[in-house]
Order: sequence, then C-alpha cells, then structure tokens
Amino acid sequence: MNSLLTKSVKADCKRIGTRFDAVHECHLIHNGTIYQCRMKNISISGALVSAENFPPATIQIGDTCRLSLKNDLSSDYGGGYTSKITRFEPSHIGVHFLSITF
Repeated sequence: MNSLLTKSVKADCKRIGTRFDAVHECHLIHNGTIYQCRMKNISISGALVSAENFPPATIQIGDTCRLSLKNDLSSDYGGGYTSKITRFEPSHIGVHFLSITF
C-alpha cells in the first residue's frame, strides 16, 4: 500500500469509505485555471484540499473541476480525478470524485 496513505487513518462514519489523512501537493483545475493546492485527506469517494486565499469567488457548489496529484518520482502532475465541488470554506474545498484518469 502507498506509504502516503498508511501514515495516519481517520475514520468518519458519515462518509462513504474511510478517510485517510494524506498531505500531498496537487493542482485543482477549475474553468481552465490551475490552482496550486495541498490535499488534506482523501477517501474512496472524494478529497479535501486547501490553499491560501481559496476558493476564488467564481467557484460554486456543484461545479466540475479536476484534481491532479503530484508524482513523487518526478515533478509531473499526471492523471487525476474529475470531481464535483461539494463544499468550500475560506481555505478548503471538498470534492466528490466522478471519474479517474491514469
């Protein structure tokens, strides 16, 4: 199993699947704009990401976005998750995964 996901585990019975604390660099792409973010946690159905001064005023709950994770072996951001924005706060966005691309 990926060591990124085995460092700590946080269960939340209100969610689909177990949530894993997983601090990891990522990009959130929304309407063609790429935002440098940091993943806070991930589950089988979604993730929570954060960035300073985030989210922008143009983001709405229900919008589609893309979440791409940084590859630890290179500086690339490949593959990722097409997602729906389910919630946001001044520095956090919750996304629900719709599909995955490798």
